[in-house]
Amino acid sequence: MPLKVVHVEESDMADFVRIQNAAFTTGMASKLIPKPVTPERFAKSVNNHLNSMRNEPDCHFLKVIDTDINKIISCAKWRINLEERSEEVVERSLPKPREPQPDSCVGAEKDFVTYLANSRRDFMGVKPFYFLHMLITLPEHHRRGAGAMLLKWGLDQADKAQLPSYLEASDMGRPLYEKLGYRPVKETFFDLSKYGSEGIERNTVMLRDPQPVPING
Repeated sequence: MPLKVVHVEESDMADFVRIQNAAFTTGMASKLIPKPVTPERFAKSVNNHLNSMRNEPDCHFLKVIDTDINKIISCAKWRINLEERSEEVVERSLPKPREPQPDSCVGAEKDFVTYLANSRRDFMGVKPFYFLHMLITLPEHHRRGAGAMLLKWGLDQADKAQLPSYLEASDMGRPLYEKLGYRPVKETFFDLSKYGSEGIERNTVMLRDPQPVPING
């Protein structure tokens, strides 16, 4: 398969946001992206990611390129902390609900962001961790192995460092994560009817213990 993992460049960030918007069209994650995505909102998202890339040393942005068509089809954002952090640093890194915006679902954002912050505080806290912050793939390129490649990039390093890995999984992503060694440690259910949608959505906090590395690895 002509797929290649490389680091995201600053010039790629607009494509990163386009893939993010295409990936998060349903469920709780979609409530974090107010619709419609205006040029102003799009530019703000690009700038937010650029700020993370430039100013947050623990952030690592990766992309998978289909070399046959020279197109980015999948991206990941890993946060890697090799040493213990202070509680102050951890609290600054946790997500917080934004000021209410037009067309935003304030209740959904508050509930989901609170869940994310509490889970990260409880399961990672100040400890060293590999954290898969985001894994996004263009829907038309699902099941090509791009997501697994981006996961393997971080997990190989986590194994060499003998550090655990953390993520929050949708039901769509959970089978892949379980296949690569993650285990569920917390399940939270969101009643989408509270936010103008239908159904019940499960989100799962998952942890992966480091695997033994061959001596010649």
